[in-house]
Amino acid sequence: MADVGDKNGVAETSMRPRGCGPVTGVVDWLMSFATVRGFFALYRKNALVAVRNHRATLLRLIAPLLFLLLALLIDKAIQANDAGQETFQDVMDPTAELIAPIPSCNEDMYIGPSNCSELMYSPNNYITQAIMGNVTSRNAVPITAAAYPSQDSVQDYLLAHPDEVIGAVHFVFEDPSNPSVLNGFIVQTNTTVKFFKGTYQDPNTFVQLPLQSAVQREITRYYMSETPSLAGMAEDLVWNVSIKTFAHPAIATTSVLGQVLGPFVFAACMFSFVSQIGFMVAEKEQGLRQALQSMGCTTAAYWLSWAAWEFTIAFFSANLIACFGLLLHFDLFLNNNYGLLFFLFFLFLLALSSLGMFVCTLISKQQVAVYVGFAIFLIGWIMQTVVIFGVPYSVDFYYDYNMALTCIFSLFPWDLLAKGFGDLGSATVTSTSPGISWSQRYSYCQDIPLSQDQPPFDPKEQYIDYECVMPLGTIYVVLTVLWLGYFVLAVYFDQIIPNAMGVKLPLWFPFMPSYWMPSLAKARGLHSIDDGMGPDDRPDEQDGDVAEEEVRMRELLQHRTGAASDAAEMSAAGANLKNRNAVEVFGLKRVFPYIPCSGSCGSFCFAFARTKDERAFWAIKNSWLGIPEGQLFCLLGPNGAGKSTTINVLTGVLPASDGEALVYGEPISAAGSMERIRSMMGVCPQFDVLWGELTGVEHLQIYGAVKGVDWRRVGGEADELLEKVKLTYAARQQTAAYSGGMRRRLSVAIALLGNPKIVYLDEPTTGMDPISRRYVWDIIQEAKVGRAIVLTTHSMEEADILGDRIAIMAKGRLRCIGSSLRLKQKFGSGYQVAVSVTAPATDYKDLSTAAVETKENSARFAKVKEYFRERLDGIAPSEETRAYINFLVPREKEDQLMPFLKQLEKDSDELHITDVQLSLTSLEEVFLNIAKAAEIEEARRRGSKPVEVHLPSGTTMQVPLGAELAEDPATGAQYTVRWGTDEAGNLCVLDCKPVDGSGTSLHGAAVTRDWPSVTGGLGTIQAAPPVPSYVDVKLDNGTLLRVGAGQEYVLNPVTNQPYRLTWGEGPDGEPAVVHFEAYYPGSVAEPKSSLPTVGLMPGVPASISLQRSGSPLPGAVSGASDDESQPRARGVGPRQGSRQGQGSNDASPRSRG
Repeated sequence: MADVGDKNGVAETSMRPRGCGPVTGVVDWLMSFATVRGFFALYRKNALVAVRNHRATLLRLIAPLLFLLLALLIDKAIQANDAGQETFQDVMDPTAELIAPIPSCNEDMYIGPSNCSELMYSPNNYITQAIMGNVTSRNAVPITAAAYPSQDSVQDYLLAHPDEVIGAVHFVFEDPSNPSVLNGFIVQTNTTVKFFKGTYQDPNTFVQLPLQSAVQREITRYYMSETPSLAGMAEDLVWNVSIKTFAHPAIATTSVLGQVLGPFVFAACMFSFVSQIGFMVAEKEQGLRQALQSMGCTTAAYWLSWAAWEFTIAFFSANLIACFGLLLHFDLFLNNNYGLLFFLFFLFLLALSSLGMFVCTLISKQQVAVYVGFAIFLIGWIMQTVVIFGVPYSVDFYYDYNMALTCIFSLFPWDLLAKGFGDLGSATVTSTSPGISWSQRYSYCQDIPLSQDQPPFDPKEQYIDYECVMPLGTIYVVLTVLWLGYFVLAVYFDQIIPNAMGVKLPLWFPFMPSYWMPSLAKARGLHSIDDGMGPDDRPDEQDGDVAEEEVRMRELLQHRTGAASDAAEMSAAGANLKNRNAVEVFGLKRVFPYIPCSGSCGSFCFAFARTKDERAFWAIKNSWLGIPEGQLFCLLGPNGAGKSTTINVLTGVLPASDGEALVYGEPISAAGSMERIRSMMGVCPQFDVLWGELTGVEHLQIYGAVKGVDWRRVGGEADELLEKVKLTYAARQQTAAYSGGMRRRLSVAIALLGNPKIVYLDEPTTGMDPISRRYVWDIIQEAKVGRAIVLTTHSMEEADILGDRIAIMAKGRLRCIGSSLRLKQKFGSGYQVAVSVTAPATDYKDLSTAAVETKENSARFAKVKEYFRERLDGIAPSEETRAYINFLVPREKEDQLMPFLKQLEKDSDELHITDVQLSLTSLEEVFLNIAKAAEIEEARRRGSKPVEVHLPSGTTMQVPLGAELAEDPATGAQYTVRWGTDEAGNLCVLDCKPVDGSGTSLHGAAVTRDWPSVTGGLGTIQAAPPVPSYVDVKLDNGTLLRVGAGQEYVLNPVTNQPYRLTWGEGPDGEPAVVHFEAYYPGSVAEPKSSLPTVGLMPGVPASISLQRSGSPLPGAVSGASDDESQPRARGVGPRQGSRQGQGSNDASPRSRG
């Protein structure tokens, strides 16, 4: 987080145009600090992204209104429900209500419908039996009553069988042994208040009063029947008992908003929380965070920009929440001080945002962030419910139980929000409550027990709670501490938790002096290179150019460290310094440790990583090289070779396991050096890292500000770069609407922004159309002046055109280094000779001569091939088109080539040859040879078995890895094997073709008879079937004709209609007719387009161009395809004849100018 200015940058302060005013001078001074520049640029980025995502931003702001409206509806519903109850009405003359009969046990809310009984009674004698029998028989609802000998036995049953009996009656006699005198009775019922689904079951009126009235009635009836004068009246006894409440005024309703609003506002704010962590984690997952870091953005600028943006959102959200509450006329908002409300919401939102930043450091997937946000919402809702019921902020709990639990609850902002809402709600329980003023934010909350003198106060004038802990003032302080504390934890954990690449800082990094003062560690790395570190798998024979480069860099290292032994070595190293190196790599190594646990445990798996395990993967194995200023260095290699890892180490994405590299004198491993390097570095990553909501010009302006471009010139430079990459027309469009090629061009423009001294381009032209690729090549060529460019690409043509020096890596090591011409001369298979043969001249007035002409043309081609085979020891064509025949001349025949070409020139008229072109083999062949050699070397080291080949005959044969000629031991048949590399960079078989007796592949491929002396590898080779001589063609009228393979014209013998045939390959590689059409000689009419397509590849029309007296045949497609086009010379730059649309696998031969 140390702030680094632009001391090493290109756009230095002294070079910027200065204003005369004091304001401009202050701005210039502020913008000289990288953190300040990055802060303002990223704050603008956050604002633009929020504005473009206006729906999500609007939801963050108005979600509180929606939840407050929901709380209002709940409050109104509660008030409406209370208004219908007598308790909340003025009752001057209450109505008397008859006492209901004893209910059935099934009517009780808490008693199940089975195995229940209504009553129990004791003791069991003739008097109690008579009384309780009348009680049950005369009840309006059928009930039962069970007799027990004593009250204790009833109690025992009730304890053993809870929730089965609704009541019991215990009769009290003066003399239990003589039950003639009854003194009274005891009614026993369940007095628990029962409330379920909005229904209240009063224990007094539900069981107690009906049971008491019934027992009293039957006792009276019993003793009347025992009295002779009253016996006749007992049966006609009328017993009507009513209950009537006292008159009372309406009880004032209390608002529940103080308890409800806290969870509702919390739920509304969780929209903002989930949105925040979603955006932040998405930046990390999509590589945008790493891209900003590579452009020179400091850690402090990144986190402060997010904190400032969330501060802005919190400020507006807090004001909106308060205003929404006022508009809805909540007493809590109307009667309490506005400042108390604002700061409660504002500080809560800030603390919640810092908690979100902390959570983001633990998550690497956006989808996981959504799940985590929902889980936090559930946890917060539960904890707020606990707070609403007085735990843990009640006085009794705080002092008598566990104060630590209160502290734990206070670590979460939502608990403090609920506590604050509870206090504000308690101060405004009615519309006449005074509320809390700003001056009372501490004094209203006091802890004075009843045993002490509590100062008197007027509840209509002020609110004081004498059983309170943690007032609002303290809540504000705690929320502020949480805001800052979670922010610091977020920054700290962001540094110590391994990122996607496993990079992290040590736990004690804040106490490292080198972290705050990077200059202390600037020169330490050059003295700690360990040649003994790494795997013992040096190549059997190191390339001389690579060895020479290592010697040169070792001498330079001695000069850098002052370790040269004598003046001669110092002088030699000093001579190497004359050509200034932009990048110097000294023994660079990078190992990916073996991780025993699976990737599902996330970044914490890196805690178990072991770099010394033999299963650890060494991606870079001791690289030594220098990249001079003003050159384009092209780094090639198959997948897994180590080139991307090398770029990642040089750009600071990955730390080096050993070795060192200097970028314009700054070591990449020294603390703080990468921030200085990034200020003069431009990077075009392999995958586009763009914000879909931002426009192209906004990307350049933001990245320009981060990289230190003068704030007054960044707009002009952005427009200039957009013009160079031909994106001016889309400058104001959001990049989400860009095509893949447009996004790549914008990434290239971003890499060149700010005039960087070193530029890394990782496959910059992937997905571009040929015209755009040409523009980008022009820009790269111009950009080489005064800076170094490191380019990785899979296009051999691009490397051939742009690369001043090319290095090829395989299996983590440099295998060759040098110019394109040097690599072709050293590692190429030889020379390519392209020969053009003139077709026989004919006017095609008589179509019957077309077949004869085609046969004559084939004869000319055969004569040329025979000419080459006889004079160059059996050489065969490597590729054949209608325009050219390509021959690959091995390097060992180089001495024969010059006399042969002279003789060929003399015999050209006889052979009908019009053009001969000579060139070195392609860079692609060099690349494949290097990759193949590395695979063979690796196979020898592993000691793997030969490849087992399955042939069509059912037999198998063993083929050494890399062998180009194989012989079936069962039949003696020979096969040519063509090797390549798969997506993982491993050597694999591309095809296998049979060889005829002359040693020529039946499919036209040259045969190499050298067998490699190595074994190993695994694979399966399927031999190709023999090529048929004839093909059956079904015409449009159903006629089946047999034509010779390659015949271009055929005549229907039934209708005399001529047809022109287009040939290709079927699914098994055999010749097949892919398209045919009727041909009309001497007519300009359009040929029929509805003719059916036949053959093994239907529906694929071919582009055919046959020349007759300088004009195409009628009905032929104008223009030639790539296969039929004339070979073109290729210059050293993209302006000199580079073919648009040509892939890296060049079919036609070209010479390099």
